[in-house]
Amino acid sequence: MSHAENSMSDSVNHPRTFEILTAEPVRRRRKPRAWSDDEKARIVAATLQPGANVSAVARSEGLDPSQLYEWRRNQRPTFCIRFSFRDDRLSVASAV
Repeated sequence: MSHAENSMSDSVNHPRTFEILTAEPVRRRRKPRAWSDDEKARIVAATLQPGANVSAVARSEGLDPSQLYEWRRNQRPTFCIRFSFRDDRLSVASAV
């Protein structure tokens, strides 16, 4: 038997001590909160101020930044523009 095999078998036969660690999760899942439309509008408006940081505003309100970005997307104005062709020219017919 070689020296390497001998030292390996010796180390296997020694008693070992293991410690089992348990811990509570650091971050617990938040309960969903029902935000009123007025609260959402106020928070979104704060993010539209010059120099505002959306993530910082979200954290200060206890929100996940992705939720606040979603509210911002939902509050963007939507509109439709109709185009028409007359005499081979493109023109805006109406904007809604």
